[in-house]
Amino acid sequence: MKQKIKILLADDDPVLRRLLPSQIRAEDFDFLTVEDARTVLDEIKQKDFDIVLLDVNLPDASGIEILSAIRQQQEAPEVIMLTADKSLQTGIEAMRRGAYDYITKPANPEQVEAIIRKASEKHDLVKQNERLRVAVRQQNNIDAIEPVHQSLAMLRVFKQAETVAKLDSTLLITGESGTGKDILARWIHSQSLRADLPLVAVNCGALPENLFESEFFGHEKGSFTGATGQKIGLIEAADGSTLFLDEIGEMPLTMQVKLLHFLENGMFRRVGATRDRFSNVRIIAATNKNLADEVKTGNFRMDLFYRLNVISFHLPPLRERKEDLPLLIEFFLEKLRIRFKRPNLHFSEKAQKQLANHSWQGNIRELRNTIERSVVLSPHDLVDEIFGLEVQNLPETKNYQTSNENPITLAELEKRHILKVLSDVGGHREKAAVILGITARTLYRKLNEYEGEN
Repeated sequence: MKQKIKILLADDDPVLRRLLPSQIRAEDFDFLTVEDARTVLDEIKQKDFDIVLLDVNLPDASGIEILSAIRQQQEAPEVIMLTADKSLQTGIEAMRRGAYDYITKPANPEQVEAIIRKASEKHDLVKQNERLRVAVRQQNNIDAIEPVHQSLAMLRVFKQAETVAKLDSTLLITGESGTGKDILARWIHSQSLRADLPLVAVNCGALPENLFESEFFGHEKGSFTGATGQKIGLIEAADGSTLFLDEIGEMPLTMQVKLLHFLENGMFRRVGATRDRFSNVRIIAATNKNLADEVKTGNFRMDLFYRLNVISFHLPPLRERKEDLPLLIEFFLEKLRIRFKRPNLHFSEKAQKQLANHSWQGNIRELRNTIERSVVLSPHDLVDEIFGLEVQNLPETKNYQTSNENPITLAELEKRHILKVLSDVGGHREKAAVILGITARTLYRKLNEYEGEN
């Protein structure tokens, strides 16, 4: 049997304290009514409540002050403010302080019941999250995120990151693709005061433009075609935690305006809603683009750029910090030893030279994939050959030019490379897929397309 929703109603109006519980005839609601702030705090310390309906003006204290005290309690109940302020300023301020919502008096019983049920759902989710925090931390491997570097450039980056981690300043991380911008963001989050909640991450370049607003801010049921239910957006889901916006340079201009508005005051509105909400979120953004150049070309808003660029980090490419290479190789190799249950995995001197002499245009991501590919394709624990390093130099390879030296299309270049790799591994499609860095299904699909061209 589902437990009742325990509600503490605090208001100095005896009529409201008597009528509201009687008008809301929900069998799963259990009301306790009090008339002053002191009793509110006493009751919360002694009993577990899911919801507090709190009047803004209590005889012995401000409801806003009591709200702050309630939110500091461990496993605090959700607070819904009751206010007679028709200007809504008090309600908005209450939400800034952590209230779930506010209700303008005189209270409509049906409205109160609906808001209580929504707040109760959130409270249940928060309690579940509290119980699962340890598991979430282990799953996300937060405690295991340790810097893997010894270069002076990276030592400076992480020293600065350590200094700002516990602040709530907005951060911008720049660097080429694959340099580890997401790792730095997660490390900063793991060292912050928000580390108990999981970081929420989104790749701005992977979202269709028509879904941006709904994904970021959520939507109400029926707000547009296909909105069959209410949806909580990323901003709301990251309340109390960190939102990592990867590839921020890909965000459409229309969304840049809305993001700037949120960064200025912490307020947002779900698509189809009529009321603003508040979310306490720290923003860490990352990009492989030069945002200053994007501002000049009109692809990125200048005001948003300055708002994001409060504190910035630049991650140098791997080719400029080769002294980190041995540590990174061993780091990835150790993970593969555990993952594949091959404790004796190591690289031969020849393989180590191949890794050391490569320029790593794809940076750490390319290094990690190359190490895994070579381990997978090696029949022995002593890996003597590094596979896939030649992929980087494809555009300059003479073998891929046509007989009359005319340029060929990118699709034709891809086709020739795939067929060459497939030939090199004796037609073994699974091995070819590993070397190419694509799934076997993708390889099968492309080969079928090539057969159809003949």
